[in-house]
Amino acid sequence: MLGYLLGALEEDEQAAAERNLAKDAALRRELTVLSRSLAPLDASRARHEPPAGLAERTCRFVWASGQARAAAPVQPRREARPTRMRPVTLPAVGEVQYRWQDVLVVAGVIVAASVLLFPAIHGSRVQARLLACQNNLRELGAALTEYGELNHGYFPRVPAQGNLAVASVFAPILKDSQLLPSFQMLVCPDSPAAEGPAIDVPSLARLASIAQPDQLKRLQDQMGGSYGYTLGYRDRAGYHGTRNLRRSQFALASDAPAPGLPGRQSHNHGRHGQNCLMEDGHVRFFVTPRPATDDFFLNDDGAVAAGVHVNDSVIGAGATPPLP
Repeated sequence: MLGYLLGALEEDEQAAAERNLAKDAALRRELTVLSRSLAPLDASRARHEPPAGLAERTCRFVWASGQARAAAPVQPRREARPTRMRPVTLPAVGEVQYRWQDVLVVAGVIVAASVLLFPAIHGSRVQARLLACQNNLRELGAALTEYGELNHGYFPRVPAQGNLAVASVFAPILKDSQLLPSFQMLVCPDSPAAEGPAIDVPSLARLASIAQPDQLKRLQDQMGGSYGYTLGYRDRAGYHGTRNLRRSQFALASDAPAPGLPGRQSHNHGRHGQNCLMEDGHVRFFVTPRPATDDFFLNDDGAVAAGVHVNDSVIGAGATPPLP
């Protein structure tokens, strides 16, 4: 269960854990207790990148050590003592002979390169996908802000009922407003959506006209791409959309939450966290959807629904309604 909570399981182990959780109420209670116990650590979790050039410096160090050892004078051996290190000729490079010590040094360099460089290359690719996702969210933020400037400061509002009453309706609204230059902007390169078919963003009229529930649900689930969007809030006066108050701690959109994961952590970025677009336009990466006192995947009542006050940010994904 600890491995499940920390995202440390392999895919088959993760699937087995989810199957066991689905059928074992005691295990679910244990998971809840563990999750609450780990909550105080969320604020101190962070990603740490290796120092720049670490792999190259390590390889140079290994090579220099091997060269120094090879250049050291060899002590003469007495004839009575047999030697185990005899010169060996590898495939010729000019007329140079190599000793077994030289072969071992070269092998060590190759092993060091494979151990250090391959993870570094993988890490650079992960970082590149993370930055590409952040760029997508910045572009989305610019489109949402421009929409607000044209609509009395209000971002796209998720309706309270009907075919349009889902979190992902922001995409058709931006499309109809000609503020969505590319559907690819809605796809995080480090998400399951990046491996799937092209995103279909319908017009609002087409979305409103769909009568078949299964077809409607499929379209609602995928038209927002890899991202979730704010569900607005409700108070005694009713249900409201989100107005741009340029708050730096108010989550407007993010990598889409996943209902099946602890804390609704996003599937994107290897389940290690999620990029989040704040209302003032800046984007941050959080290892938890609870970066401070506010959980931006749940409202203050602990529900996946519209916030319960104007500063209660709740991000829903796909077909999530604001008022379930």
